[in-house]
Amino acid sequence: MVSRDASPHLPDGRPRRILHVDVDAMFVQCAVMADPERLAGVELILVGGSPSGRGVVTSASYACRAFGVRSAMPTGTALRLCPEATVVPVPGEMVRTKSRELAAVIADWSPVAAMASVDEAYLDLTGTEALHRGEPLIETARRIQLDVKARTGLDVSIGGATNRLVAKLATSFAKPAGVFVVEPGSEDAFVAGLDLADLIGVGPALREALRRRGVVDMAGLRALDRDTLRSWFGSERGDWLWRRCRGIDGGTVRTREVSRSVSSETTFGRDISELVELERALLGRVVSAAGSLRRQGLFARTITVKLRETDFRDRSRSRTLAEPVQSDRIIFAVARELLADLRRQRTSRARLIGVSLTGLCSSPDPEQRTLTDLVPRVEEARDRALSAAVDRIRSKHGRIIGPGSVLNARFRDRRRDDS
Repeated sequence: MVSRDASPHLPDGRPRRILHVDVDAMFVQCAVMADPERLAGVELILVGGSPSGRGVVTSASYACRAFGVRSAMPTGTALRLCPEATVVPVPGEMVRTKSRELAAVIADWSPVAAMASVDEAYLDLTGTEALHRGEPLIETARRIQLDVKARTGLDVSIGGATNRLVAKLATSFAKPAGVFVVEPGSEDAFVAGLDLADLIGVGPALREALRRRGVVDMAGLRALDRDTLRSWFGSERGDWLWRRCRGIDGGTVRTREVSRSVSSETTFGRDISELVELERALLGRVVSAAGSLRRQGLFARTITVKLRETDFRDRSRSRTLAEPVQSDRIIFAVARELLADLRRQRTSRARLIGVSLTGLCSSPDPEQRTLTDLVPRVEEARDRALSAAVDRIRSKHGRIIGPGSVLNARFRDRRRDDS
């Protein structure tokens, strides 16, 4: 949530102190943490897709990026650029664990902090100078960086400025594992030295629209007045672009709302039509999504299963329960029935399967239990207790425990990759 009323300075003239914390190649770091025996010391790592070249790259190590590999690139293209790379799946459980740990560290440093995504956060340290011994912002950022490393094992880069936009832009100058602070009063000069492609939100389409009008660099954009930009792109977007190229941002750091949904999906290495294999993959997604649900202390009333077929069309089925649930057993039982319903209608091959949990709440009891009082509960306390016990084991020892079919499939996949 943001507002437009934030000034880069307080009423007494003191500058705001905003930090942007960004985990360096988080999915790569988490992949190594999830499988250190295989990946420790490996420099060329692609996360996402499969060794066969299907799918897209979710993240790449900095060594791979030196070959031109980028996120969202087809895995086959990435492997042609960097054929020696090791391809690994997205370490979803480890990413979620480390994201929660990062959020906990950040919250300890400022009462005004917010996760912007799983791998980045903002802190507003304005007014906390006494807590941090009156030190310069860059020194506080370095101490935060060390704290994150000590408590999560993650390397992070940190940018600092008097507003969120410039702080985020500064982070790119800190990577990897560095700190870069734009001093108060130098925001305009800092942004003036950037390329158009560096401006957050100014993508290829907008740059092309500017190029067609003769604007090819930051100096050309900043030379335009508001009225010209408004006439080209409309009042709201023109004003936004005028402010953006000058590093002006009125947004404030605020805590985010509770999740409205929890989901997990996977793209298969090969298209699948057999129901048994689809059920096995679905079970893995349920375990992942339900675990995330429990870690947030939430329950879900609506369960949705999605299939993406070879024609890239998505089909889904949902069911809303009389009372909210969170255990693997109950969620999978419902999801399995939804999958069977999807497969009864068509038998084409699937390339992706996913499960989504919505209708979230913080209590296991429905708001009204009139009719449901007459029937047994869908989910018993022992179901939740068993799932919680498994969560504790995974949190301490990793994914050494889980449904047999999922673990066996993971073992077979690993043997196939190693052969």
